Parts: sequence; C-alpha cells; structure tokens
Amino acid sequence: MPVAETCINYREEREILHTESWVRTINIGKLVKRVYNRGSAKIDLKLLEPKHFVYYQEEGEFKRYQEYIFNNGKIRVIEVKYKGLTEEVERQEEKLYDYKGFVDPYTASLILYRESTVKDKGTVKMFYDDREYWLPYAVVGRETLKTPAGIFNTRVVEVQPNIETKGLLKPKGKWILWIDESTDLPIRMELKFVIGSASARIERIEGDRDILRRTLTVKRLGQSPQKVTSSTLWELPPSLSL
Repeated sequence: MPVAETCINYREEREILHTESWVRTINIGKLVKRVYNRGSAKIDLKLLEPKHFVYYQEEGEFKRYQEYIFNNGKIRVIEVKYKGLTEEVERQEEKLYDYKGFVDPYTASLILYRESTVKDKGTVKMFYDDREYWLPYAVVGRETLKTPAGIFNTRVVEVQPNIETKGLLKPKGKWILWIDESTDLPIRMELKFVIGSASARIERIEGDRDILRRTLTVKRLGQSPQKVTSSTLWELPPSLSL
C-alpha cells in the first residue's frame, strides 16, 4: 500500500524554467512519520544556472523554511526554523556566500539528467544547507519499464548523495534513478535514508512530455529556447518504509 505521494511540475516561460514539487505522506501509522515538503526553483535556461530556490519542510516534528537567491556572484540564504510544527519562529538567519557554480537541488537534478545523456560518469556540483557538495554519478545500465503512464526505455543512473542535512530525510548510500531516454523524465527512484528507504514509481504524466528534453537539448546546443506555455506534471506514489 502506498504511504506517500509526490508531484513535480515544470513550466518554461521567457527562457526561465519554473519547477515546483511537493511530497506528503498519505497513510500514517506507527511505522511512518508525517512528511510534508514542498519547494520551487527558477532556473536560467541559457546558462542552466539557478536564480531562486525555496524549500519548506515538515518532517516529523521538524519544520523549516529555506530560500536561496542567486545574484551577482553571490548566494543569499534565508533560513527560518520553527518550534515544533507551530508557526512560532525559533530562529531566523540570513547568510551570504560566494557562488562558485554549486547549484540548488532542483538545478542539480536537471544537470544530472542532461549530463547522464552524454557521459556515463561524472559529478554534479550542488549547494545545500550552507555547504558545497560534489555528487558522483554513474550510468550502470539500460532497462525498459512498464508503468501506468506507459512503456519507457530508461538509463539506470547511480548517484551518491553524500549530503549532511537537517530533518528526518537524511540521504544514505547510493540512490538509483531510471531516467527516460526520450524525455529525460525520471520514471522510477530507489532512495535510501538514515531512517529507512523509499521506492517511487511514476503513475501519471500530464502536459508536455518533452519539456525537459527540449530545454536541456537547447542548452547543450547553445541555442535560445522557444517560448512554451504548457507544462509537465508527474506523480509518484512511493512505497515508503520509515
């Protein structure tokens, strides 16, 4: 029985890719902690670089808001920590970092999708929780997946998210992603955390299936993307054991 669901939305407008996502538990019992996370990002498609990132977390009794603003070679970080799940602010901090090409998590995922089409091994540079990370990946195979959303020919990518973060969902070990060769959309994910693991499988795709492949290919070719008003929405009810 699925215990959580997640949705990711992509929208391209005026050479900016707008990305939004949420994940929430839907069947909560003694073995499953309540999770409700949501976030968004604005990504410059000409450079495939971040402009703005927001992430809101509710994981168990942990509640936090983060905002990163990328501008003029700097990353402005705003972090708000709450008391339990209340609206009372426990601590609010604002910090400034030099931008050295380490991107937010949403942009990092797009770079992974793009780079894994042309290189079987590599690293992705990511900034999160005040730290810079080099995330190694490797394409380890190809596999055809049958899903409720259709049949997909995928490349299987192993990622090592060696990230130290706050909250319940601290990454652990290797993550495995099945990325569709035609669209660059992730179709299946096997994720490990310190407190357990998650198996996510796609259920539905709505809108423009080719939005990522088109925008990422444009970046590879160095061309200006065309305006697109449609969006892609996909949903994955994971089998989650925490």
